[in-house]
Amino acid sequence: MTRFPALLVLAVALLFAHGPAVARGSENSFSFTASLDEQRLDLSSSSDPVRIQPGRESTLTLELRNGSDSPVVVRQVQLRGKAFEVTLVSYDVLIQARVPARSDRTVDIPIDFGDLDEQVTGLFPASMILLDPDRQSLASHDFTLDVRGKAFSLMGVFTMVVAIATGLSIVAIWLAVLRRRLPPNRWRRALRIGVSGAGVGIVLTLLLAQLRLVAPSGSVWIPIVLVPTAAACLLGYLSPGPLAIEEEEPEVEALMRRATVVSRG
Repeated sequence: MTRFPALLVLAVALLFAHGPAVARGSENSFSFTASLDEQRLDLSSSSDPVRIQPGRESTLTLELRNGSDSPVVVRQVQLRGKAFEVTLVSYDVLIQARVPARSDRTVDIPIDFGDLDEQVTGLFPASMILLDPDRQSLASHDFTLDVRGKAFSLMGVFTMVVAIATGLSIVAIWLAVLRRRLPPNRWRRALRIGVSGAGVGIVLTLLLAQLRLVAPSGSVWIPIVLVPTAAACLLGYLSPGPLAIEEEEPEVEALMRRATVVSRG
């Protein structure tokens, strides 16, 4: 019976000894707050994005917080902006900032986005990642980016090309429906019209981004592209195929045959 109190005291001692270790472990973290020209990244949204004005030097302010027991070196800052999971904005900045253990540090970084206006314009879902000397991620923030680029940037030209190609494809399909010249196989008809539906979804997504109405994140562009594609495939599957036309001899061939019969007669 004397062993039970001793075991109880030992268990309580181990519990309290383990408790602070867990608490200290939860504090061993690295985090940061970023502002671009005094615009907080973590407070951005489609209605209040972080604006980039190409042609003007910007300042990125990083408030680095090291909650670990050892110093941390931030080697690089990666800035990425995407649409359809394709990277359209890519900037890497080497900073080599050392943050001592259990301390904070603020770093101001000049960034030049001078060539960005020729590439893209509009809203984008973006991310900022801090890397250590081994190129491992220390921390990251997702935010919404608004690039004030030119209307005839690469992205704008691409949108116009896809819109023109989609429009021509729809006109060709409409003429084929009227003339009953669509492929006889239903699945081929569904695929042909479904491609045009996908083009409509892509153009609509890019236009919404360039008009700065909504950023093309996955939760936005997937349904915008999927719904018209599925509807177009269904219309193609249900659309009428070619008419059954009986094979007739060409008129010239028939006349030649008659002339041959007359000459023999």
